[in-house]
Amino acid sequence: MTAGVPVCLTIGSSDSSGGAGIQGDIKAFASVGCYAATVLVGITAQNTSGVTGRWPVPVEAVAAQLRTVRDDLPIAAVKVGTTWSPELLAALAPELAGFAAQGVPVVVDPVMVTAAGSWLSADTDVTKAVIRDLFPSSVVITPNRREAGLLAGGDGSRRELAETITRLGAPTVVITPGPGESGDWFFDGERHAHLTSERHDNAAEHGVGCAHSALTAGLLAHGRPLDQAVREAGARAAAGVRAGLGHLGTRVHPVDVLGLVHRVPPVEGEVGGRWT
Repeated sequence: MTAGVPVCLTIGSSDSSGGAGIQGDIKAFASVGCYAATVLVGITAQNTSGVTGRWPVPVEAVAAQLRTVRDDLPIAAVKVGTTWSPELLAALAPELAGFAAQGVPVVVDPVMVTAAGSWLSADTDVTKAVIRDLFPSSVVITPNRREAGLLAGGDGSRRELAETITRLGAPTVVITPGPGESGDWFFDGERHAHLTSERHDNAAEHGVGCAHSALTAGLLAHGRPLDQAVREAGARAAAGVRAGLGHLGTRVHPVDVLGLVHRVPPVEGEVGGRWT
């Protein structure tokens, strides 16, 4: 943890609709009092109905962004989201190992499937590279139900999937719920825990997975123990779904971790001088 406002770095993709990805992470970091730095690895044409296009940022541009940020800002935690190619993952691996060696927590959210059901990556080479290049530097992996199945190479209960993923090298796994499930499943190689939270069926879950992992990173940057950080992140993400922006979009509405509906108070009296 650093003095003052912690700096959290997110490595991921842009969401043109603003609910998930880099944009969602910035809001999640801000909601827990963290400053956000970003490394953009890809661009999506995306809205609440799904992803209609995606374009990667060149690996050398990703590496340059990361070096430039790392050399200037005191990074207190790192969140890794969408990673689109084995080449990109290979380039990120030594940088993330450097953060880990300095005691900077690295949270890996292996974003492969969006809340609207769009597949961002189901490439087995990418899945293998996530395990090889990201697991060793991470403190926690936070897949959703379908992503956990991809990483584990098969289906099963969340308990079974978590055990398989830790055998592949993840130190701790938090699997977020799939259809018909509630709460997060936590496993640190020894302890299983079903982390219950409120479930809100209001279709305002666009960006909830990104928010969950970014909140975890932000809380770790403030010095929370890992088990406490993931519990609090889950509760905050659930609250963001409850407060979700259901008037925006046509399908899976954006999560709201900032409480935007209540952010602008009424203006009383004169503000900012007079017109002349």
